Amino acid sequence: MKKILITGISGFVGGHFVHYLTTHHHDLEIHGISRSKPAWDFVPAVPELTRNSHFHLADLMDIPKIKSLIVEIQPDYIVHLAAQSSVAESWKTPVDSFMNNTNIFLNIIDTVRLNDFTARVLSVGSSEQYGIVSENDLPLHEKSLLYPANPYAVARVAQEYLAKIYAQGYDLDICCTRSFNHCGPGQTDRFVVSAIVKQFVKVARGIQKPVINIGNGAIVRDFVDVHDVIEAYDLLLTKGKKGEVYNICSGQGRAIKDIVTMCSKMLDIKVEVHQEQSQIRPIDNPRIIGSYKKIQRDLGWEPTTPFEQSLRSIYTYWDQRVEVELKTHPENTL
Repeated sequence: MKKILITGISGFVGGHFVHYLTTHHHDLEIHGISRSKPAWDFVPAVPELTRNSHFHLADLMDIPKIKSLIVEIQPDYIVHLAAQSSVAESWKTPVDSFMNNTNIFLNIIDTVRLNDFTARVLSVGSSEQYGIVSENDLPLHEKSLLYPANPYAVARVAQEYLAKIYAQGYDLDICCTRSFNHCGPGQTDRFVVSAIVKQFVKVARGIQKPVINIGNGAIVRDFVDVHDVIEAYDLLLTKGKKGEVYNICSGQGRAIKDIVTMCSKMLDIKVEVHQEQSQIRPIDNPRIIGSYKKIQRDLGWEPTTPFEQSLRSIYTYWDQRVEVELKTHPENTL
């Protein structure tokens, strides 16, 4: 039986990925590293998932601990999801964000190198690596130049370059992604789509006035459903080309303000939009839209989840969460 090691397994993508693997790969032994135990409330059959997976509590900055775990597990596949993934947070703590996101990846691949493992490593990157681009550059493809414009993006570029160096210089089997904005049930409200939908739930339940707070509503992002993302990751683990980089995206751009409008129409809830200055970043790319032609050509992958379906599943998730919160704290109403 082959073994897979997932870093950051307790997170949003980790939970969905474990559920996918357990329902699609019955001959795979799943191991995960995280600083906390999973508290997934967005995937079914969590007790079964946790029973059939092996969780290792560890900090990826703890080099001796990580080396001993990888040597003990001897994984055939490693999926590196762990990261400080918030761009906004990277502006607040740039040093910690950069050091964390580069060093934890380096600790993993250097352990693989030193122990001569043949594990296939999937290095998950970000569309933020492209940085500030012009309209003529869109849609972004894997040969587009990288102009990282925030501390998080710089760390992601460094991670990808380290992956290429280890693949070319040490012959490690590493494949990289530039994953565009995810969305789906279980994502925290630190991310824009989840934050918007959660506010609509609160408006519908009378907890919040009909005003949706956002940052820069004019920026355009390429949102791809988490279920499509994990299907791409699964394909890349077995069929992705060594040393290559693949965009994971929807190929469509959506302005943040248009997402508010879409939710309003879909849910039949009239709202006003308030632009919150504190949510606007020092530097921000006005438009990011990707091309998935390379992964479609090489692996046959393409996104299949309609954006409205994503919004509805996120709404259901937050509606259930808020209902539980109201039962616990019924005083939290207008």
